[in-house]
Amino acid sequence: MIYNANILDLLEIKILSSCQLLAQQVDVNLWSDVQKAWSNFIECGQLWALLVGLVIGWMVKSILP
Repeated sequence: MIYNANILDLLEIKILSSCQLLAQQVDVNLWSDVQKAWSNFIECGQLWALLVGLVIGWMVKSILP
């Protein structure tokens, strides 16, 4: 029984040490992340691809019953 207790103690130590990673503080600025994502969306031309896809999808939808 002593052997099993030692294994449980080791597992408990590993669980406690992994929980410490969840307590890290991270500086998150959501608005700047959204602005960067939107700028990248515009610069890469994905806005035009979205608009073209919407127009083509609307045209196909109007053709099919």
